[in-house]
Formats: sequence, C-alpha cells, structure tokens
Amino acid sequence: MNDLLEAACAARRQAYAPYSGFHVGAALRGESGRIYVAANTENAAYPLGTCAEAGAIAAMIAAGERRIREVAVAGSGQEPCVPCGGCRQRLAEFADAGVLVHMTGADAAILRMTLGELLPRAFALRPVTAPGISNAATLIRSRAGFQAPEIALVLGSGMGEAVEALEDAIVFSYAELDGFPAPSVAGHAGQLMLGRLCDVPVAVMRGRMHLYEGHSAKSFNDPLDTLAAIGCKTLMLTNAAGSLRPEIGPGSLVLISDHINMMGTNPMMGVRDANGSPSFLDLTDLYDPACRRRLLTLARDRGVQLTEGIYASMLGPVFETPAEIRALRLMGADLVGMSTVPEAISGRHAGMKVVALSIVTNFAAGLSASPLSHEQTLSQASRAKAALASFLKIALPEIVRATA
Repeated sequence: MNDLLEAACAARRQAYAPYSGFHVGAALRGESGRIYVAANTENAAYPLGTCAEAGAIAAMIAAGERRIREVAVAGSGQEPCVPCGGCRQRLAEFADAGVLVHMTGADAAILRMTLGELLPRAFALRPVTAPGISNAATLIRSRAGFQAPEIALVLGSGMGEAVEALEDAIVFSYAELDGFPAPSVAGHAGQLMLGRLCDVPVAVMRGRMHLYEGHSAKSFNDPLDTLAAIGCKTLMLTNAAGSLRPEIGPGSLVLISDHINMMGTNPMMGVRDANGSPSFLDLTDLYDPACRRRLLTLARDRGVQLTEGIYASMLGPVFETPAEIRALRLMGADLVGMSTVPEAISGRHAGMKVVALSIVTNFAAGLSASPLSHEQTLSQASRAKAALASFLKIALPEIVRATA
C-alpha cells in the first residue's frame, strides 16, 4: 500500500494544473502487480481536462491489463482527495467492489474506503472528507474487520436493550470517535456498536444527543456522515414519543411518514455544499416511501399493530403545554418528541435512505391526568423494548430488501 501511495504522490508532483491550481496524482495496481500512474492535465478548455484516475486507467489498458487490484489518489488540498463521480464510475468498470481506495492530501492524512463504499456516494450531496469523519471512519474500519454495515440504527430513550441479540459486537465509546458528542441524558449510553442483528450487518448508536443539551444543529452531521462513510445505506431512527391521538395509546408502534420541525433550527444551517452554495435539500420524501410500504405490509402480514403518523419535533427539554399540543394537533401532528428530525435531515444529506419508528410512551400534555416526566418516558420505553426488538427482527431484513 505504501508503494502505491508513494507512486500517487510522485505523480502529483508532475501534474499540469495551471487553471485550477489543484494537483492530483493517481496510482493503480493491476492484476500483475504492476503500478500504473498518471497526473491530472488541464488545458485552455478547463474544466475539460483529464483526471489523474482516467489517465492511470488508460495507461493500464495500453499495457494490456484489464483489472485493478488497488487504487491510490493524492491531491494537493489539505484533506484526502476523493475521486470525482465520473472517476468512481470509471474505476468501477475495471475494479471489484471490494477493491481498496487509499486517498490522501497535503497533510498526509489517509482515508480508506472500498470502491463499493465509495461508489454510491459518487453523486452525494457533500463530501465526507472532513478530518474528524476520516479519523472516526478509519478507526472503526481498523478495529472492526471489516464488513460494511447495511443499516445505521439509532436507539431512543430507554431502548438500548433492544439490541441485546447483537452478534459479534464491537463496541466504541463516543469519546473515542471524532465528531461524536457524548450524550448527557439518562437512558442514552453513548456507544457505537457494530455487529449483526437478525443476520443483517448493522451499526447501532446506543444513545443520541439532543439540541436541548446545548449542541449545535450542525453537530448531528459528523456522526451521520461517518456512518455513511463506513457503508451504511439506510438510517433507521427510533424514538420515544408522546401521542396526540386517543387511538394511538402508550405502547403503540408508529412509523413516521413526515415531520413538523418546531425546533427553530436544522443541521443544514451554515452548511455549504461542494459548489459553495447553501444546502437546499428536498425533504419531500425524507422518510423513504418504499421502505414504509414494505414495513406496513410486513406488519399486516405478521399481525403486528403498526400505524403511520406525523411527528412534531420540539426543542425541549421542557415538555409541551396543553395549548401547544392543541396547536400541533391543528397542524396535523400525531406524535411529539424532542429528537429524530435533525438526524433524519443529516442522514438524508449524507446520502442515506431514512426510516423512523416511534414508541408511544405517554399521551401528550392535556390529554391525560398523569404528570409528564422523563422517568415516565424511560419506564414506558423499557416496557415496550420487547415489542421493538421483536419488530426489528422482521423489519431489518425487509429494509435491506427494499433498498437493494
């Protein structure tokens, strides 16, 4: 691997980039073990130049080889240089999904991903090369093995024990992972666990952060980008929620179909996409319609009581007033809580499909004589954990099939 990176860095020094000033070198190892290199080449028709990866592929083809065993790309920017969408597609023509792509920049930090992990992000909404994301993803891969997880699962208040059946678990503390703020709320462990649940490779966030803990909305982006970077294609969010409808009582499982964001902020505030513009993200089908249809059909066939509802997200940590609940009902909300929406937006922006599931722990303010408390939320969520675990056993394989 070092020889390949050294070859890419040497090629970078020969790049001809007088228009962009961005120098790139690429090195490919063919099946014979021979290394093929090229540098990006620009001309007066910029940006219609030749990418380094394309040049290296051409050199390999001219030498009579057709398969790539390993790739290295070195750019002149500070962050690791990720191949553009077109070059990822070109590499995929001659390389298997398991081929490693080593990416580096001027500061010598290295980001490693398989082509299979990288290719679906060819036209992602923003790069995943921030140093914190690179460091966290590299640490996870180095310790985990590595089989890319299919699904990222975020567990809500009191739901940590729903993944007791996780097999071959590898556990990371959030404190070990750059960009993963540690939660301070009871019922949230602050651990990332990798393993297999119902024979599906998963990455499980046991515990989440909340805006009311003092985190900025942008703080949600790094963890979700990291999960996408290690291969997660789908983000499944769970939460404990209050019900605004008498027919949706405590213990109910509700599939979120849409949301109403009453938090006054969102994780795209201040975020710039690759072209430098604000992230004007379309949230029309944020909660993936195909996954929802499959899960509703599955629940019906298995005799599981599952309904759909609209989730209203409030800033917290105080519970809502009866007047606020009446207003939310008029707006069309069925559920209310203090989480989920920032993660859903960040996950969508990272390129993942999003599914969200609420466990109803109480009726909202003014709809019950019982006083509201976090202890009540944890108690009811604990009682419902068996139902959640049982549903996850059938839901996770179905989500994989729906997103294949």
